[in-house]
Amino acid sequence: MGKSEIYAKVLKRVTPSEKELKAEKKIAAEIIEKIQSIEGSHLEVVLAGSMARETHLNGDRDLDIFVLFPEKLTRTEFEREGLRIGKKVFRGHSWEKAYAEHPYIRGNIKGFDVEIVPSYKVSSAELLKSAVDRSPFHAEYVKGKLKSSQRKEVRLLRQFLKGVKCYGADIKASSVPGYVVELLVIKYGNFDNAIKAVAEWKREEVIDIEGYYAQGEALKKFDSHLVVVDPVDRNRNVAAALSFTQYSRMIAAARAFLKKPSVNFFFSRKRKPFGVAQVKKLLGKKEIVGVEVGYPKGVLADIMWGQLRRLGKKVAGEIERNKFELLRSDEWTDENERMVAIFELGAVSLQKTMKRVGPEVANKAHSERFLEMHKKLVAGPRIEEGRWVIEVERKYADVFRLLNDFLRKEKGVEKAKMKRGMNRRCRVLDEKGIIELYKKDAGFREFFSNYLRGKEEFE
Repeated sequence: MGKSEIYAKVLKRVTPSEKELKAEKKIAAEIIEKIQSIEGSHLEVVLAGSMARETHLNGDRDLDIFVLFPEKLTRTEFEREGLRIGKKVFRGHSWEKAYAEHPYIRGNIKGFDVEIVPSYKVSSAELLKSAVDRSPFHAEYVKGKLKSSQRKEVRLLRQFLKGVKCYGADIKASSVPGYVVELLVIKYGNFDNAIKAVAEWKREEVIDIEGYYAQGEALKKFDSHLVVVDPVDRNRNVAAALSFTQYSRMIAAARAFLKKPSVNFFFSRKRKPFGVAQVKKLLGKKEIVGVEVGYPKGVLADIMWGQLRRLGKKVAGEIERNKFELLRSDEWTDENERMVAIFELGAVSLQKTMKRVGPEVANKAHSERFLEMHKKLVAGPRIEEGRWVIEVERKYADVFRLLNDFLRKEKGVEKAKMKRGMNRRCRVLDEKGIIELYKKDAGFREFFSNYLRGKEEFE
């Protein structure tokens, strides 16, 4: 299949139909009209996001509606008014209070996921009073720069990045938002050119469409592998959420696509999870331990992904501090009941004693300090190659004991509500525990099978 055929096939699947577009515009207009009819200090109501720019994908039912307030409004009044209006809009529908930089209301209306976000009406994105004040400027900029013929190019690039798991600025994805995808098409003209450019990206890249910075200045200011200078706010890198791993994955996927184009890059293949017998066989060849904690009720997924990643880093640090070899790790949550961090080690048990090499004997001060600090020895001190050498007993020779003690002390969280929720299922998973979870949870089966394969989606 040639590239043009691939693109036609992808666009047929991802482009919303006229019927869908009509329904989206109708519900957006109804909500905006309702907000405008509510008495209050708000000045304007704006539909933002990819739906406003008609670059969204088929099945995306997100409506981002911004309610603009005058700059003179205090932060307390601003938040109170934003929540009041949001609650009125959702009367009779399911909703919840969510938090970004400030609280807002989100919920579901007639099958659409709607966010009612308060924002200040400022004259420039560089004069913002809250982080979300930029969004209306983003919509205006893209509408002014993106040709109608380029919308399909944005959809192709957006779906490509989704297919290779490199889309979304949330903590789980650590990738790029839709706004960056639109800017890439504005910069490079179309999907083909964008993919060719990504395939040639180096360790550090700068995209500065408006030319705000001289060569080297943007990298110095933002210190990131990919800098996409916000055209409406020169002080912001809109690709800041992109991790180095995801940045590298984008490059590798683009190269692989150019080498052998396929529809599979756009729609990742659903791999069948391994059978239990196969998992047991693979676990017999590896040393894997897990940590499971509960998922607190009513906390946003992005917040809990942040907590899970922090917990994963804490546990990994504890493993390495105690001289266990950490080969790799990963995290998973069903975003409802449980969160799991997986750690693959060189060995789960170590020799009970460990050797420590001290300073050179000729360095009198350091030698005296070293010998004074280490009194409880299994063997030594002795001299090898001109240095003091001792043998001491390890505090932890078994990783399961280490992690059980660590979880008892830490529990990994700060806030009381989260702590209670996470402690609910707090336990260390050995091979038996991993198999039990694998048997009963389909989401974990998919995650753990892909972890055991250890292979990129596009390879």
